[in-house]
Parts: sequence; C-alpha cells; structure tokens
Amino acid sequence: MKRNESDAGHRIAVTQNGHADALAPADVPLRAGDAIHTATALEDGRDGNLDQRSSSARGGRPFRPRRAQCLNGSLQLDSLRGARLTRHMCIDPQREELIREELGRIVASDLFCRSDRLCRFLRFSVEQALRGESDRVKEYVVAVEAYGRPASFDSRVDPVVRVEARRLRDRLKTWYEGEGRNARIRIDLPRGGYAALFHDPAVASAPKHEPAPAQRTMAVLPFANLNAGPENDYLCDGLTEELIHSLTKVRELRVVAWNSAARMKGREQDLEAIREQLGVETILRGSIRCLGDRLRITAQLIESASGYYLWSETWDRSASDVFAIEEEIAQAIVNTLRVQLWPESPTRLTPKATNIECYNAYLKGRFHWNKRSPEGLRLGLRCFEDAVALDPDWALGWAGLGDSFAVLAENGLLPQETAIPAANRAAERATSLDPNLAEAYATLGLLRSRYDWKWDEAAVFFRRAIDLNPGYATAHFWYGFHYLAMTGRLEEALAEAELAVSLDPLSVIAQEGRGFVLMVSRRYEEAIEQYRLLLEFEPSFYKAWTSRGRVYAQMGDYARAIEMYEKGLQLGGTIANILAALGQAHALNGETDRARELLQQLHEMSSSASRTGSGTSAVPATCFAIVHLGLGENDRALEWLEAGMERRQMSLSALKVHPVYDPLRQEPRFQALLVRLGLSQASLNERSRK
Repeated sequence: MKRNESDAGHRIAVTQNGHADALAPADVPLRAGDAIHTATALEDGRDGNLDQRSSSARGGRPFRPRRAQCLNGSLQLDSLRGARLTRHMCIDPQREELIREELGRIVASDLFCRSDRLCRFLRFSVEQALRGESDRVKEYVVAVEAYGRPASFDSRVDPVVRVEARRLRDRLKTWYEGEGRNARIRIDLPRGGYAALFHDPAVASAPKHEPAPAQRTMAVLPFANLNAGPENDYLCDGLTEELIHSLTKVRELRVVAWNSAARMKGREQDLEAIREQLGVETILRGSIRCLGDRLRITAQLIESASGYYLWSETWDRSASDVFAIEEEIAQAIVNTLRVQLWPESPTRLTPKATNIECYNAYLKGRFHWNKRSPEGLRLGLRCFEDAVALDPDWALGWAGLGDSFAVLAENGLLPQETAIPAANRAAERATSLDPNLAEAYATLGLLRSRYDWKWDEAAVFFRRAIDLNPGYATAHFWYGFHYLAMTGRLEEALAEAELAVSLDPLSVIAQEGRGFVLMVSRRYEEAIEQYRLLLEFEPSFYKAWTSRGRVYAQMGDYARAIEMYEKGLQLGGTIANILAALGQAHALNGETDRARELLQQLHEMSSSASRTGSGTSAVPATCFAIVHLGLGENDRALEWLEAGMERRQMSLSALKVHPVYDPLRQEPRFQALLVRLGLSQASLNERSRK
C-alpha cells in the first residue's frame, strides 16, 4: 500500500482478516468489526521477520502493529509481539472527549468523591486505555503506579488491587443504575481484568464482554450420590470438602470454598452458569456409588469455557481406601494443571484418620456443621465427639470439635462459660497433634479475640492459619471480622472481607460480614447496597434483613428499620438480638410502650433459659443495653454492659466500632470498658508500636 507522507492524525485501517489496508483519517467513524491502528503510536519492531507492508513514517523502518478490534464501541486488544503503543488507539478525539467528560462526572459524584482509592483506580485504568496500553494494566502495575506500593509489592500478602477492583465494579454498577443511567458513554471494569472498557449504551446490538476466567481457578462441585437414598450424602459432601481443603494448600491454585460450591448441587451439568457465577477456569465434578463395602468413585476435571475433559478417572475400591482415593484425586489435579508450587510451600495433605469409621464420623460432622442451623451445629458436635473418641490422635477431628463449640457459643446455642473452654481445649489439642493445621489456628484466633480479648495472640493465630492455608476462606473472614474490624482497622478488615468473598463468592455469611464492615465504617449507603444485592441473591437469609435494618436505624429511618427487623423475625424466629434491635428502633421512633414490651420479653427469655437449663446461652447484656439506649436511659445501658463484662460476653468485643454505642463514647464508664477490653486508643497505639 502507499504510505502517507505524514501519518500524524491518521490511522491504518485493517481489514476483517487483520491485515493493514490503508491509512484512514482520524475522523472516520468506527464500525463494528473494524480493527485499526494509530500509526504514530506504533514503535519500531525488533523482530527481523516483520511484515514489510507495514512501515512507519520514520525512515521506513518496519514495525509490527498491535491490533485492536472495535466491537460496536467496545475496545478489545490483541497484542502482537514486539510493539508497544504510546498514544491513543481506536479512540477518535470526539469519543475521547466524551469518555473524559464521563470520567469527570463519575469522580465528582457523591458516590465517588469521598473515595480517593476508587477515583485513583478509575482514573489510572481509563488513562491507560486511552493511551492504548490496557494490556499493561495488571495487578502489580496498578498497585505500584496507582497506589504507590513499593517495587517489592506481593499480591499474596496485600490484596488492595483485588479489593478495590471489586468495590469499583460495584460502585460503577450503582452509578449506571442511578445518576449515570442516561450517560452517552459508559465506562466499565469487566470481571477478570483491571482495564477499562468503553461502551455506547445507544448501540443495542453491542455484544456482551466476556472476559476469560482467571487462570488456575477451580470449583470442586459436590460429588453426586448415585445410590437411591440420602444415607451417603454425608460421604459425597464430605469427600468434596476434604478435596477443597487439600487443594487450597496449593498456593498457585485458587479453589472456591465449600459454601459456594455446595450451592451448585444439582446443577453440575450447567457449566456455563457455574463458570459465570463462580468465575472459574476449571471444574471438578464426580460421583460416588456404594455397593456393599465397595466404593465406585468417578471424577472428571473439565475446562469450564469449552466443556473439554482435561482428565477423568474411576476408582473401584474398598470403602476403607477412601483416604488414598482423595489423595490420588488431589495429586492428579495438580499434575494435570501443571501448577508450579512455591518452593517453600510443598503440597501437603492433612493426615487422615486411622480407620474408616472415624473418618465417616468426621465427614458427617462437617456435613451437618456446614448447614450452620441450630440443629446442624448440634448434630455436627455429636459427630465430632464420636470421631475423637474413635481416634483420639487425629488432629482434624479435634479441629472440628473446636469449631463446633466455638460457633455454638458465638450463636448463643450453648452457654459460653462451658463451650468456650471446651473449644479452646479441642483446638489446642489439634495443634499439638498437627502443628500445621490451619483450621485449628483460625479457631484459636476466634477465641482469643471474641472471648479472651487477647488481641495480639489472636493476630498471631489468624496469620498463622492464613500462612498455612492462604485459600482457607473462613480464616480470612474471621481475621477481618473478629480481629481487624473489632480493633478499628477497618480498611484492612474490608480487604480481608473482600478476599473471603472472592474465595467463597456465594457464601451469604461472608457477604453479610462485608456489609457489617461497611456499616461500622459508617459507609451506610454502601452497606445498604451490599445488603440489597445479598437479598436479591438469597431473600430467605434473615440476617441480611436484620443487618439492613441496623443500617437504616443508624441513618435515622426507624420505620424502615422496624420493617426489616419484623421480616427477620418471620424468617429467623424469636432471636434475642433481633428483638433488642426492634425494641431500640421502636424507642427511637417514639413508640416507648412497644419498646418496653420487647424489653420485658427479653427478660422473660433470659429467665426461661436460666430456669430450664435448655442448653442455650442467657440473653446477652448488649441486648438489654441497646434497648435502654433507645429509651435514652444511658446509665442503665452502662450497667448492663458492665454486667456483661463480668461474664466476658462475646458480643462486647464490638464496643469500640459499632455505631449503636456512639451515644456513650464520651462517658468515662464506657471508656473504662474499652480499657478492660484492651481496645482503648492508648492500648491500640501501644500495640501498633510493637
């Protein structure tokens, strides 16, 4: 083709087959399917086999272009070897002006103007895209250039980019659902990357951007029970969860947590939906059939995008060989994916029980514990007790027992005076048997923070758990929720909450925890949005309703808060925490008679639990305190908090950060409570200097 004498302001038009065709003026509009280059942006190539038809204006030296395909206004880059773009690509001046105007509107809006981190991320991503350098917008580059992290930045330790990317996507979604709904151009940050894309909302036929899933990500789906009855469901789910725990120890393999994987039960054939909801590259699914004392286990590893089988295997073994089969499956997956482990972190599977009866008891325990219902938690406890009785030297059985006692106490289903010491003994027994068991260290972190108020020890245990198993979502969630948030390190807490959600994307508990961190950060609008999204996903989850109600109460919308609490009571039953929040809302709404009725109901619940010895904890002192706060009876509220302190009630650990206690913050008695909790500002300052 004939080279234009001056290529400034021109573009090399490229035909559908990707070859350079002719120089086109910059004002020629883009069409769907066109691929173009800005000639002035293409630097010299270093490869001797360059296409001689494509030459730069500088001395006729050859270059290899970087191709861009423009799909109805969406820009997608296809990098070719040996070139780097330094100026705008596929963006004409008029379109660029629209993009910059939209960027200015976004960052000046109420949704964004108070969030410097989000604005920095968005500006950086947009500028790189406008320069034609979207392909360099990687996690490390964003961290160093947008957030000023040092060159030694390690994404395994600092998840700032992943956290802020998720927040930015959510905030942009909110923007375009509201104030930005009529924008002439739309800026998106698609999942799977950090580079901005630009769309023209007026083009109805614009194709949907489908980013490739992240590499080395996997979902292990619940193995199907091929027997007629449900008797072996525990074995199918248990084997699945154990495989997940084993594979999360592979540092370069990201495995979706059990809670999210379990939601795919019965949908194993819908690979596209699984890929979309869980964002995974590979899927492991399988089945179990029991024939007397024989097991037939089949497993397949499937590429989620194409549906191709990467690996498949069948085992026909004695039931006692289930341990060996689990290890074989895990090792085969690692080999198939060719995951290269960090040298200091070899793949290590947790030692198994010495007999199948013990292992079955453990699997049944996890099966029930994962339901997180009162009945499920109690059944799980019994199964774990059976497991440690059958094999007192198996660490994982003790870890399960510690988890059960701790969560039962946390939910008020066992008196913490007896359950917490039992949980502590079980977790410490587990670590003495296996010093590398992440689950037990996470439980110890929970106990040291929520009950013992030994915050330094809690941090050590949580970090040890995460170091041993970076993919253990529960450890990240507990570390963020029970330690970082409670000590006022809210940005870090949100980062851990985001990481827990990314590891367990369908977990309603992790999602609700993220909303809690936003609430105690006084980011009420964001918390409301988080709970709205959660209710769209799981409308029957009572805590999403009541947590949203707490945010409305802090915003002064007491009528709506009452509505949320009432819905939570319908779904969750008569729970003391909900009754207390409802009583406070009625009091603040001027309905003091109704508030005192609910206060009396709390007293009756507490007396009944003490009188009958029902195995449930007495109503926490914080429940009485917040109703008295709503009634303006601050001295009575402080009396209840002081009484709860004497009983070391777990709910007191939120005193420092929960906005419900803001009316008491200037009271000397309240400050004395923070000192006893180890959460006074002086204590935290001293801790930070260590």
